[in-house]
Amino acid sequence: MFAHQLTALEHQLLFSGISQDESIRRFFWMWTMKEAYTKALGIGLGFDFSRVEYNVPQDILRVDGEIPKGWRFSKFEINEGDGLYQGVVAEFVGGEDITFVSGPNHDWLVRFDAVSFVERAIRDFKDSE
Repeated sequence: MFAHQLTALEHQLLFSGISQDESIRRFFWMWTMKEAYTKALGIGLGFDFSRVEYNVPQDILRVDGEIPKGWRFSKFEINEGDGLYQGVVAEFVGGEDITFVSGPNHDWLVRFDAVSFVERAIRDFKDSE
């Protein structure tokens, strides 16, 4: 199902003599990068993901073979119990550059467990009435 959404380079990067753990890690970076970019465009899963190529080792994103200008991609990982969660936020900021920001500490990143998230959403909804 996912294979046709990856480019030839991405297939190579996933199966080129690396460990299974590294292959899985790379796949999730590729997939979350594709989702973040297309959702930022307002298209989401309706976009042909094979048009977006993310070279994980070199941190290079291409769309239709070209590096998209004016984008910032903030990458983060969250360790929770035995799980590792990877995420990307894509923002069009304008300009001629493409920027990748990595790290665990982004001032905008706030973590909630499910219960506190729902409680906050209910409180915010009530406050807005």
